[in-house]
Amino acid sequence: MTKYDTLNLNPFSVHQKIVQCVGKQKKVLDVGCAVGILAKEMKNNDCEVIGIELDEESADIAQNYCTELVRGDVESIELKPQYNNYFDFIIFADILEHLRDPIIVLERFAKYLKDDGHIIVSLPNVANWRVRLKLLSGNFDYETHGILDESHLRFFTEKTAKNLIFDVGLEIVDFDVTVGDVNFFAKFLHLLGSWWPSLIAYQFLIIVKKS
Repeated sequence: MTKYDTLNLNPFSVHQKIVQCVGKQKKVLDVGCAVGILAKEMKNNDCEVIGIELDEESADIAQNYCTELVRGDVESIELKPQYNNYFDFIIFADILEHLRDPIIVLERFAKYLKDDGHIIVSLPNVANWRVRLKLLSGNFDYETHGILDESHLRFFTEKTAKNLIFDVGLEIVDFDVTVGDVNFFAKFLHLLGSWWPSLIAYQFLIIVKKS
């Protein structure tokens, strides 16, 4: 079972921001959908959700919330031709940092997006102040989850996250941040993160479109 199986209810979390951005009655491709925590919310908003998931146990759960659940590795999988130029939104929520070559994956999946559609990408910020403090004390230890998740193959800063989008030939529509699991002063910290994303942001939330 995936460890990413809990919906974050904080209104400034990446989960809530994605659901709000997608809205109602949209065609959505949720890449690496895990157990379907986002798919469930979007289904409740009358969206048609196609999910992709590699883990069999997670996929068994996610298929309850997806119109179709495609099982396989996002780095090699190809969807049916009927999904070319089909989706209003393609979601890569905390997925690209786990891949060997996220540029190739983004390039390949862009063909499934409508010309006026959007791709939503969330990426952890390795330059976050928490990681910087660890580095100052000589530590860069992998963890079971979070920015230094032991399964991360790629690490991103504000600059390299933006470069990833530009290298694919996509255009950034909106660049937002989250500040992690905070229960107090969430609105203020989000505002602070928006002012100083390279240091304060826990995750970057990037909305992009075809150029």
